[in-house]
Amino acid sequence: MQTRTERFDDIHLHACAITGWQQTYDQLSNGCAHTLLRYINGERFQIFHETLDKRVVQQGTAPAGRLCLAMPMSLNEPLLFQGKRLNAQSVSLLHGGQDFSVQAAQGMELLAITVASDRFGFFAEREFTESGLRKLGRITHLALPQPSLNAIRQRLLALVAAAQANPCFPENVVEDATLQSMLDLFEQGCEQDRTRLGNHTVSAYLVRQSQELALADHETPITVLDICEQLRVSRRTLQRSFLSVTGMRPVEYLRSVRLNAVRRRLHATSADDFTIARVASDFGFTHLGHFCSAYKALFAEQPSKTLRSQ
Repeated sequence: MQTRTERFDDIHLHACAITGWQQTYDQLSNGCAHTLLRYINGERFQIFHETLDKRVVQQGTAPAGRLCLAMPMSLNEPLLFQGKRLNAQSVSLLHGGQDFSVQAAQGMELLAITVASDRFGFFAEREFTESGLRKLGRITHLALPQPSLNAIRQRLLALVAAAQANPCFPENVVEDATLQSMLDLFEQGCEQDRTRLGNHTVSAYLVRQSQELALADHETPITVLDICEQLRVSRRTLQRSFLSVTGMRPVEYLRSVRLNAVRRRLHATSADDFTIARVASDFGFTHLGHFCSAYKALFAEQPSKTLRSQ
């Protein structure tokens, strides 16, 4: 069993430290990041508690063979998970191998747990009815009474603290407590009341598709009209969708996404193999001076100061 507490000044390094997840974190608000990550990794479970001081979009795939629950601890504004707004009383759910997208507000604090799907299923079959099991296979989020959710959060945080304080803390005790917490969440939770989320879901879809287009054809400078043409939507619809989902205009948001991609490329390559100018050009930044200014504004450092691979 592995337990760690780490602090980062780079969103990309923070994301890479969460083992088992195929994911990227893209920083959207300006300045040097200061993040905190506490985690426990066991053979069949994981707990991690993260705090992000920047606005971040998280995208990726949940670990295969795992059931994952995430609980916002502190939110300055609602979190957007899979195109739906969640608050501090919500719990989001991911099945193994499921793609996810999260719009995390600045200052978000999140507690997440994962357990082996087969082990959870073994106990769930004994605790829930057939209709309850079918419901578990469909739901994407739970809503719990605030006192119940707070009690489970505090139980998990105390578990993390105890395991970190004692290197000999039994792994099976942590695993069983994590599994019990997940079973309790499902037992007490219920699917969020259905509200009219259709328009917002469409907006989230347009943002996601725009981002995919911007990265798929990353050598070409971003234009709103090109995206509108490919998605067959009006400029007003695209603008409204981005403002609703991200709080940013399309060009600003997609430029930040590409700048994060540049930063990852710089981390992964050496200066001898890829110059800054080449990497910037590969992601559609044709004016090096403008690129450097935008990069420094977002990450609080010049690209020449970014750590490169040896």
